[in-house]
Order: sequence, then structure tokens, then C-alpha cells
Amino acid sequence: YHTFTGDPNLINTDIERYRAVTAEDVMRVATQSLGPNRVRMTVLPEDAVEAGAGADIDRSTMPVSASPRSFSPPVPRRAKLDNGLDILYVEDSRLPAVSMSLIVDAGATGDPPNRPGLSHLTAVMLPEGTPTMTSQEISEEMEFIGAHLSSSAGYEQVSASTSALTQHRGRVMEILADVVTHANFPEHELERVRKERLVDLRRIADDPNLIAQRAFRALLHGKGTPYGNPLTGTEDSVGSITRDEIDEQFQCTYVADAATLVVVGDTTRDDVLSLAQARFGHWSAGGQSQAASAQRRKSNTPAQNATTIYLADKPGAAQSVIRAGHLTIDRHDPDYYALNLLNYLFGGHFMARMNQNLRQDKGYSYGFHSAVDWSTGPSMLAAWGSVQTAVTKESVIEVLKEFEDIRTGRPVDDEEFTDAKNGLLKGFPSQFETQTDLLSQLGRIVMFGLPDDYYSGLAARYEGLTADELRRVAIEHVDNEHLSLLVVGDRTVVEPGLEELGYPIVHVDYEGVLID
Repeated sequence: YHTFTGDPNLINTDIERYRAVTAEDVMRVATQSLGPNRVRMTVLPEDAVEAGAGADIDRSTMPVSASPRSFSPPVPRRAKLDNGLDILYVEDSRLPAVSMSLIVDAGATGDPPNRPGLSHLTAVMLPEGTPTMTSQEISEEMEFIGAHLSSSAGYEQVSASTSALTQHRGRVMEILADVVTHANFPEHELERVRKERLVDLRRIADDPNLIAQRAFRALLHGKGTPYGNPLTGTEDSVGSITRDEIDEQFQCTYVADAATLVVVGDTTRDDVLSLAQARFGHWSAGGQSQAASAQRRKSNTPAQNATTIYLADKPGAAQSVIRAGHLTIDRHDPDYYALNLLNYLFGGHFMARMNQNLRQDKGYSYGFHSAVDWSTGPSMLAAWGSVQTAVTKESVIEVLKEFEDIRTGRPVDDEEFTDAKNGLLKGFPSQFETQTDLLSQLGRIVMFGLPDDYYSGLAARYEGLTADELRRVAIEHVDNEHLSLLVVGDRTVVEPGLEELGYPIVHVDYEGVLID
């Protein structure tokens, strides 16, 4: 608005132009603009196309597919600076671009119990200023060279990432290093960002899906626990976090020996090491240990109650959001691969059981899915989707049935197993298509402490699985007797039907806290 009108405040009033448009205005403009000077395309039936002479094609038989192409994911190389900063890099000169991410072994699991959201707020504040550059200067320079800087926090790591053309790699790494080592969190920028975060948090009450995400995590992990607290915090915590608390969090956790620099693209080992030494070599170590990191994430797993329906009231909701699941094994469990494949056929793709039942067969939902939120602590196995309010009870019945079927009612058969394994493996190469994709995959190596050649042997691990293993894992790790099932919907409409199912019904608020 400033560029085209000279008035940036016009963004607050410009919508009035659209509100003033009437049906007569639309008809008038259509009459004036949609005149005879136009192209009209008409599609007419075409004569049947016959196969050429001598062609012998059996349309009843599927053509034989070509042999699958082999795929070898890139294996990163490692280096380390004297201050303890790990470096993971992949050389790829196919494009004149470089992408990089600075990953720190921290995250929301380290937030104080009364300060959920501290790690997230600290991360989003990183690009808001340093002693040498203001927030606006950082933004303008990154925009000028066609780059973008983002920062975020998860439960087990925080990261700041950027990408640029090869010729600008040195400058973008310099800016990246500046914000992760010298961020100074200006008070006026903090208040602006705080207001934005508070607006986002208040909007959660308008979005049943966001309500379900936050409340379900609290129900499974326990409110106030490292994994149960909301990643982005609450209105109370975000509203009261001080600049000094953010700075203390930054000084304690953003240290060289707890970080890994990941670089992908048009570069070389010497180039990466030279740039990293110049930009990060001054960064001090903090003496963090893996034991200290694990202690921050230590969480007492709450007792898994018998299957219970939790109901969060959303008056007038046209749909009900359903989430069902329980805690399961951690990422390092030997059954990780089998459970991951089991989830794929359970609800991990369009043709999976959940979606075929609730969308394709019953028509209750536009899509119903499942996933395992893998972590170094207890992971969450969850199925979710939105259904029509009128069929909430029926949808819950089907969800419970699918959890029972995958375990014992309708165990995985050999054909289903083969299709799921092939589908998972054929999607494997697409996870390495772009530099951003590769950064994400390398981030998992860092987060879970996986071997550098982990992806080279991943396909073979899935190839070696058997249907019997999936059936065993379903029995051992899918617990249909201790499900937490959350419904976010219109209580007055859906509760009578849910009561007919015979399960305990507990009312919760939008944060997953019991209210009666």
C-alpha cells in the first residue's frame, strides 16, 4: 500500500471499497467488459479413434511396468569447529544455490513449567535485531539479495534457516550467525511480536482444529509436562514473559557445542569450513551434555486410562473435529520401522484404512488420517479428521472400530502389507527433491542422533519387514482399550449420541483442562 498509494495505513480501510460493491455494480461491469471481443471454445464429440493396422493391444491386461530405478540418497559429511560446533554438509552443484540451517539442541521441552512458549518466543525473536543490525535492516538486506531468514522452535530443537544464490552464501551465513549468536531482543520489537503472538493465541478459539491439536497433546502427555505444554504458550505465559527471561534462555541454550550447522548445495568442504570458521568461530561453548539435554526432556508418562471420550464444546459448529490415540514407543525403539509402516497403511495416505472408511465408504469426512509424532520421549499415535456434526456418533464408532480392527479384528493381510510397503518406498525419493527437503531430512539425523548414512540403508530396512512383524507390532503397540478420544463440536447436538456409546465422557476446555 505504501508503494502504490503512499499511505501504508490504507490497509486498514481499503476493504471498504469491496464492501461498497453491489450486485448492480457487478452486472454493470460485466455488461461493459464482457463484450463480443472474446474467444469461445466449444468441445464437440469426436469420432472414435481406432488402433492402427496390425496393432494387437489387449485392453484387459495391465501393461508391464518398467524396472524401478534405483535411488541413492546423498550421504552428508561432517566437520567440527574448535568451539564444538558440529557441521553437516552435502555438496550439490546442480543449482547455483546454497541452503543452510543452524539447529540447536533445545526446544519447548526445556521451558519452565510456568513459562510455556518461552523457547518459541525466543526463536521468533532472533531476527528482530542485533547490536549491528535492526530488524528492518536484516529484513531489507535479505530481501535485496533474494533470500529469506526464518526461525522456529519445536519440542526438541530450535532452528534458524536461510537460502540464497551461491554468490550470496557468505553474506547470508554472516547474517544467520549474527542473529543466532548476537540477538539482543529490543524491547519495542518484543512488544510488537508479543502482540502478534497474543492475537494468534486468541484466534485458536475460532479454529476447532487448533483447539484439538493443543487439547489432545495436553490430554495424552499431561498438562504442564515438557511434552504436554503448548509449543506456542498460553495467553498468560506469553503476556508475562520478560525480555530478561528471553535473554537468559538465549544465553543458556544457544551455545556452540549444542548446535549443528547444516549446509546443502553448491559448495565444497573447504568453502563450508572457511565460511563457518569466519562466522561462527567466535561463538562460545556452553558445556552442554547429552545427559543434561535428556534431563530437560524427562517427562513422567501419565497413566493411560481406559478408553475415554473428551468433549470440548464449540457451540454452533457445523463439523466435529475428532482426535483419537495414545502414547506409544519412542523414536529409538527397535519397532520404529514396523510401526511407521503400520501407520502408513492405517491412516498415512489417501488409500489407507481410516480414509477409505470415513471418507470413501461412509462419506462422513473429507479426509481422515493418522500419524505418529515421533520424539525421543514417548511418541503420540493419533488419528484425526473433521466430520459432519450429524454423524459424530457414527464417526466415533468407526474410528474405534478401526483401532480394534488393525490390532485384532482385521489384521494386516499380505496384499495390504505389500501395497503399503511399495507405496512407502516409492515415495522415498521425493523426500530429497529440493534443498529444503534435504535440509529437513538432515535435521532428523541431528535431532535423533542418527548415523550419517542412515538414509542409505532405510529402504533396505523397510524391504526386510514382513507382514507378521506388522501384525505383532499392531498387537503390542496399538492399544484400543486405552484410547483418548477428543471431540471438538457442538455439545448440545453431539453429546446425547456420544452418551449412547457407553464410554465415560469428560468435558474439557480448549487447553485440555478438565472443567467438571
